[in-house]
Amino acid sequence: MSPKKSNLKNSKDKVGARPVSPIFGKAYSFQSSVFNPGITPAATSPPSVAAPPVELLLRSSESTAPSPEPSPFLSPVPNTEIPASPLPQKSVDGGSDFSLMDQEFSPRNWSPPPILLDEDQKEPSITWTVKLDTYSSKRRELLDILSSLHSTGIQQDLDLPQICVIGSQSVGKSSLIESMSGIKLPRDSGTCTRCPTECRLQNSPSWSCKIVLRFHTDAFGKPLGSPRDIPFGSVILEQDKDIVEHMLRRAQLAVLHPTMETKAFLDKSEPDMAGHIAQTFSHNCVCIRVAGPDVPDLYFYDLPGIIANVADGGNEDDIKLVEALARSFIDRSNCIILLVISCETDFENQGAGRLVLRKMGLRNRTIGVLTKVDRIEPGGEDKWIRIMRNQENPLPNGWFCVKQPDLPQLRSGISWDDAKAAERTFFDEAPIWSQLDRRTRGRLGSPPLAEQLGKILAELVAQKLPIIDTDIARQLRFVETELAYLPTPNLADPKAEALNLFRDFERQLAKHMQGLPDIVDANEMTSGLLYDINNTFERFRDDIRKSSPRFFAWSSKAKLSRDIFAGLLAPTQDDELFGEPSNTGGWHLDQVMELAKRCRTKELPGNYPFDVKQKFIAKALENWEAMAIRCFEEIHDLISDHVIKLVRFHFRKQALGGLQDTVVAVAAERIRYRFQATLDKIKSLCANERTPYTLNDHYFFESRTKFLGHYKAVYRQSRGHKALLAALQGHDSETRTVHDQRWQDINDAMAALARLGIPGLKPADLARLLPEDEMTPGLEIMAEVKAYFKVAYKRFVDNIPQQIDSDFIQGLDVDLGRALASMVLDEEQCAAWLQENPDEVLRREELIGKKKRLELAKDQINKVVRTSKAK
Repeated sequence: MSPKKSNLKNSKDKVGARPVSPIFGKAYSFQSSVFNPGITPAATSPPSVAAPPVELLLRSSESTAPSPEPSPFLSPVPNTEIPASPLPQKSVDGGSDFSLMDQEFSPRNWSPPPILLDEDQKEPSITWTVKLDTYSSKRRELLDILSSLHSTGIQQDLDLPQICVIGSQSVGKSSLIESMSGIKLPRDSGTCTRCPTECRLQNSPSWSCKIVLRFHTDAFGKPLGSPRDIPFGSVILEQDKDIVEHMLRRAQLAVLHPTMETKAFLDKSEPDMAGHIAQTFSHNCVCIRVAGPDVPDLYFYDLPGIIANVADGGNEDDIKLVEALARSFIDRSNCIILLVISCETDFENQGAGRLVLRKMGLRNRTIGVLTKVDRIEPGGEDKWIRIMRNQENPLPNGWFCVKQPDLPQLRSGISWDDAKAAERTFFDEAPIWSQLDRRTRGRLGSPPLAEQLGKILAELVAQKLPIIDTDIARQLRFVETELAYLPTPNLADPKAEALNLFRDFERQLAKHMQGLPDIVDANEMTSGLLYDINNTFERFRDDIRKSSPRFFAWSSKAKLSRDIFAGLLAPTQDDELFGEPSNTGGWHLDQVMELAKRCRTKELPGNYPFDVKQKFIAKALENWEAMAIRCFEEIHDLISDHVIKLVRFHFRKQALGGLQDTVVAVAAERIRYRFQATLDKIKSLCANERTPYTLNDHYFFESRTKFLGHYKAVYRQSRGHKALLAALQGHDSETRTVHDQRWQDINDAMAALARLGIPGLKPADLARLLPEDEMTPGLEIMAEVKAYFKVAYKRFVDNIPQQIDSDFIQGLDVDLGRALASMVLDEEQCAAWLQENPDEVLRREELIGKKKRLELAKDQINKVVRTSKAK
């Protein structure tokens, strides 16, 4: 085997692994399950290209100048004086990542098989030809996928791969496109292209051309939900090829006159455009589909030429409009920019160059092409040669150069084949071009440019298609979620629609009142209602507890040391349940006894009227009604605010028709009614508490006994029994020691009482055995008042919240539902209520249009999946 054949084998063995696609489960590229896995790409041009193979050209560069960083699209171009900037990156959730392009999709990893011939071999082998055919078919398939995605209008929502041809006015863009497509474009004076032209070129055995008008906006520039494709005439066959120029001129006029019927421009007679909107430029586009045996597989947009000035009477705003239109295409990170520069005019005077070369991010995605090379002024060749060698105005992807027919040739009706032959002859014979190094000569002519563009675009599609699929699915979920909040009302039966709205609101209200809203989010008005209500009830409970009467079981005149005073104030276990009372006042034992004596009538010694205890109880409970009403008012404010917000949220789409305000008024009236009814019940409960009463005997006596023991102990301690009481308390708190004789005495006393049949006592209970004195009735009054307060407190802090919940919260839920159900509804009133906000109607239309685009795009990708599985 010759060395060259050996190289072919080695290049096949070195092909790297491809990135895994989330769609197919395998690498989606020209090595994927969709395509022939046996293809081994390398960087070269097919045999139809006059230039030498790119792989060989890269090895034969004669320049020693430093090379730039790897290009996103092509292999590095030598002789670049400035390096490329770091490549822009986006996340994998749908954005671009050009940093992967150099490794994954450079021509060394993705291109036709190389032409490697033995010295005695004059034609490529049959195997090479078969591989090239397979490569071409797969590239065509990728470009078809891209074309179908663009036809859905999804480019409004996603950054689809695309090629955009941009240049200043009259730089030869039309001639360049003619040289690649083989069709004649309109050549009017001034700016010829006034709207984007989408060109889909496809290699095919037979020639045909189809023209379609694609409208993204209406006559007033308002975006359509989904693009509207209108076929412009029938398919043009080869025998009618000459009418393409005329049809394209008419098609552009149809795009620029959106209020006119398309068929008016298909008639043989000139259309009457008087009285119709005439746009100077448009975002809508003319789509051309050209297929033929010599047509390359390519897909691109031709944009209106950048203009520096307008004719007399023209609109100065057109300059900015055309530039903005160009920016809307080239600023997309997946846009490959084909910058067309005319050698007839100084580079610096061409606005398209300034527009594209202003940012390194745009340079990285730009391929330059020089036109009108036959019009270079004598002596000015060196500047353009330096550009071709990437030594001046360098681009990471380099420059190409083409030669189009001149004016005499165009007037003579030169054929496409003759034009291509003339181009080859020009570059072979012109001294400044024929003497270039082999690598630079590989970039001369239209065929290498078209081939390179098609290859790069297909590479980009192969890389981005899995990302596009993921992004489509993500956006579909988002759109469907938004549409769920913007349902279309049933205007055919407005009464039924209104009733459904009422029933849905009743269900939502019930969930909120029960603390079970559909969405629980700390930032949403739908959550936190029960949390706020419970917090209000807890504050109410604490306020009631703090109103507990405060008794001091010693004389107000007693002179106590600081240590003894602090010990007497130490709370009991029961007092801890109440917390520290907030009021600073209270009653000492002598003050309690003084009041009891003043109230005494004919009772026996040691007995005092019940009125004494009742006065203390009434004093403790005197603010309970105010506290209960304040609690209820806070609950009322919470519920009222929440219900009104819920009404406005639920009926937000019916605000324009007045239904929202109607339901708000009904809800406000029901809230007022339930508030008054519940307030009356609360006042009744508070009135009941003014008369002491309980059947909770066990709890009352148990609490009374504990408080009495505590007060007696404190009283004895204040009278000098500190050591005994401390011992009893110490014994109880398990701080005793075995060496303490008093501890042993207490233990013996409790054992003796147990033998006498009095078991279950605690050491602290022994304080009750201390002899009584004249202050004992006062201690009993204090203990009984405190015990009753405890009973009443626990009852009251349950009754008030229960009454509020039953009568107001749940009662409002039932009342409001009944009020809405009993409303008298008529068809006319309901229809008026259901009027929608125009902004919401517009938003729903936009979402529906976007959903259609996404679903169409998803269907196109699914076709690829089904095709890959079939293969």
